[in-house]
Amino acid sequence: MVTMPLTPADIRNKKFHTVRFRPGYNEGDVDALLDRVEATLLTLDGGPRKGDLITADEVRGARFRTTRFGPGYREDEVDDFLDRIVSELAGRGLGRAAPSGPPPLPPRPEPEPAAPRAPDPGRPGTSAPASPRMSATSVRNKQFAITRLTTGYNEKEVDDFLDRAEFTLTMLAEGRPDRATLSATDVERVQFATTRARPGYDPEQVDLFLDALAEELRRYEGVR
Repeated sequence: MVTMPLTPADIRNKKFHTVRFRPGYNEGDVDALLDRVEATLLTLDGGPRKGDLITADEVRGARFRTTRFGPGYREDEVDDFLDRIVSELAGRGLGRAAPSGPPPLPPRPEPEPAAPRAPDPGRPGTSAPASPRMSATSVRNKQFAITRLTTGYNEKEVDDFLDRAEFTLTMLAEGRPDRATLSATDVERVQFATTRARPGYDPEQVDLFLDALAEELRRYEGVR
């Protein structure tokens, strides 16, 4: 089945069922996001630009207040429509937002491919385990399934932790363990906030990945 491209009119005319006495999305929050999506599509179609274009990442990470006793939009209908919007924006070249400020973590180096560095016998603690099982690139590209109606892990907290893991593996691979910001113990003890009425990362997948990450860090720690 071929999905037709979304148009500004599709966004402007979209209607959701409302719910009462059970969780729903705040209507004003959802409408404000859709206004930005409509303006973005108008710009992409050759219309005037009004403000910053919204990206697929921003839509994917959108969070709405929930209602219970007042009317709110059905969460599953909104989530399904936002999935279509994410696909549309990504397909039209608006996948990720440009960074708006300095990152909260140390800058992640992008080393050029080079031959593996031999351990320096004059610098203790610079050895790296042979054939690492997990690389900084694999951490950067790691994706988890999204939960919607069951408990999930807060996506931003997990993503921020993976940034630290990527930086740590980069430093260890370069023989600079003194700059690593994570240890195997840190990984084993980390805890994330959980979500239920909103999207979150699948806890089982995240936990399995953390187990593998802790094991990889222990391999580095064992050769120091």
